[in-house]
Amino acid sequence: MSFGWPWALVPLGLLPLLVWLYLRGLARPAEAAALHPDLPLLARASGRPHTLRRHLPALLYLVALTLALLALARPHAPLPLPDNRTTIMLAIDVSRSMEAQDIEPNRFVAAQEAARRFVKSLPENARVGLTSFAGYAVLNSPPTTQHAQVFAAIDALNMANSTAIGEGLLEALHALPGRGPDAPAGKERVPAAIVLLSDGRNNSGPDPLEAAAQARKLAVKVYTVGLGTQNGNLRSNRWDGFRGGVDAATLQHIAAATGGRYFEARSADQLSSIYHDLGRSLGWTLQPREVSGFVAALAGLALLGSLAVSELLTRRLL
Repeated sequence: MSFGWPWALVPLGLLPLLVWLYLRGLARPAEAAALHPDLPLLARASGRPHTLRRHLPALLYLVALTLALLALARPHAPLPLPDNRTTIMLAIDVSRSMEAQDIEPNRFVAAQEAARRFVKSLPENARVGLTSFAGYAVLNSPPTTQHAQVFAAIDALNMANSTAIGEGLLEALHALPGRGPDAPAGKERVPAAIVLLSDGRNNSGPDPLEAAAQARKLAVKVYTVGLGTQNGNLRSNRWDGFRGGVDAATLQHIAAATGGRYFEARSADQLSSIYHDLGRSLGWTLQPREVSGFVAALAGLALLGSLAVSELLTRRLL
C-alpha cells in the first residue's frame, strides 16, 4: 500500500500518547471518598474493572481514529481490474486418449468443463479463442469478445487419432492478432498468451519445441497443463488396457522457453481449479487505486461500534 499524502500520517505518532493518557486516567486514585447507600451493588459494578469489555469502546475509538488518519493520507492499494488488452487462446488436446476414465467422467469431459470455467472467469470484454488438436489442428473459434461463441465451440469439440502438440501450438499462435505467418515484422503487438492442455506425447506434425521457440520470438507466453496419469493402464468405454502418459518434460520445456508455467492435473477438480486460477491471473491485472473512501467508511463503522458498545455497557451498569 502507498499513500498520496504520506505527510498526513505524522499524527499517527501521537496515538501512543493517547493510549498512555487513557491508561494513566484509569490508574489515577480517587481524590475524595464518598458514601454509597448500596455497597453490594457498587461492589458488583466495580467487580470487573479489568475485563476486555470495559476497554472495548476505547479500543474501537482508537481503531476509528487510526483509520481516519490513514484515509486522510489518501491510501492506494492494488486492485484487480479487467485486462482487456491481452488476447488468450485455448489449445486443447482431443486425441482418443482423452476418452480415458482415470479422471471422471473422462479426460475429455473434464477438459471441456475446465475450459468453460476458464472463459467464465475472464472479464466480459476479454478476447479469447479456441483451437483443438489431434493428428492435426483446427481453429474452432478465433479470438473474440463474444464468449457465447467460444462456449459453443467447446461444446462442439470432437476427438480424433494421434497427437500433434506442435501443430496445435502453432495454430493457436497464428490465430493471435499480429502473430500470423504473414504478419509484418517489427509491428507492435498486443499482449497475448496461450493455455495448452495435453494428455499424451507428440507423435505427429512439427516439433513442439520449435513451435515454442516461435512463440517466444513473438512474445507469447505459453501455459501448459498435463492431464491424467503419467503411466499405467487406462480404460475407456471403447477400449481397455492401453498404456500411455503425459509428456511432462516437453510441456515443461514449452512453458519454460516462453516464460509461462507448467501445471499437472490428476483430477477433474484439480484441472478446473487450475483453469480458474489461470483465468483470474491472465484476464485481470492489479493496478493501484485510491481507497480513501473505503478506509473512511471503515473508520465510521468503528466509531459507531465504539458508541454502541459504550451505550450498551452503560445500560448494563444502571
